[in-house]
Amino acid sequence: MSLVCEHRLIPPRHLTVANGRRKWAALKRILVTICILSVLLGAGNAFAAPFYTDTSKQAVFISPLEGWTPTWNIAAYVSPLERAGYHVDILLDGNVTVSFLETELAKYDVIILRADSFEYEGQSYYCTGEPVNFKTRATFTSETSSGELRMEACLGFSVQFIQNHYPRGSLRHGLVLAVGSTTAELSYAFLNAGAAAFIGYYEEYSLQWGRLDSFSQKFLNYLSLGYTTKEASMQLQLYVYHGHGQSADWPDLYLSGDANCKI
Repeated sequence: MSLVCEHRLIPPRHLTVANGRRKWAALKRILVTICILSVLLGAGNAFAAPFYTDTSKQAVFISPLEGWTPTWNIAAYVSPLERAGYHVDILLDGNVTVSFLETELAKYDVIILRADSFEYEGQSYYCTGEPVNFKTRATFTSETSSGELRMEACLGFSVQFIQNHYPRGSLRHGLVLAVGSTTAELSYAFLNAGAAAFIGYYEEYSLQWGRLDSFSQKFLNYLSLGYTTKEASMQLQLYVYHGHGQSADWPDLYLSGDANCKI
């Protein structure tokens, strides 16, 4: 890119020819100097701009049981998203409220839900950060009766909860990564609500098993490098095979939705 500064000045009529030419030449040198400085300063300001400027790309990391099962290296979830240009919100423990889960997920292009679950009468319930006490039970009596919520070791939400609060097309057309036991059961609800791709797990592995975090973080890192969800899954399989062999005990990813989805 070339920058051209052009100034055209007409010398005042009262200057003599000789004296006027000298003053005019000096004035032109000053103007050229000003022009060069303005170009350099402008270039310097351009390079000083922040590397990530697309604040419209939003992601959230949700871990309601952080006090019980701490995330193995939260930065390994957040950093790949930031490198891809996302602003990342982090919600832990008591900040993961039912109220947040009811309405706020629609604000995000990438949702990472890290939650253990429990089963009641054949239905999986995924933990929130709400306290387990009489007040909570009284507050959510109707939701518990309808099957949206259930209180056991934690206050958990069901697939029905997502379906009732996020109808078709209400979520952004992005990615949902659900880390935890039997999270694959949430796939239909999120995809029906508008998510482009869903990644979860079928196995009943607790979050205390650190490989769920390690596996998910490696997958997210491949996505941040520009791979699609399908390509990232293949890269992950190669990584596990070459690094640990077939004898290694690793979880299996469950992918649904758009296999060509990128972050």
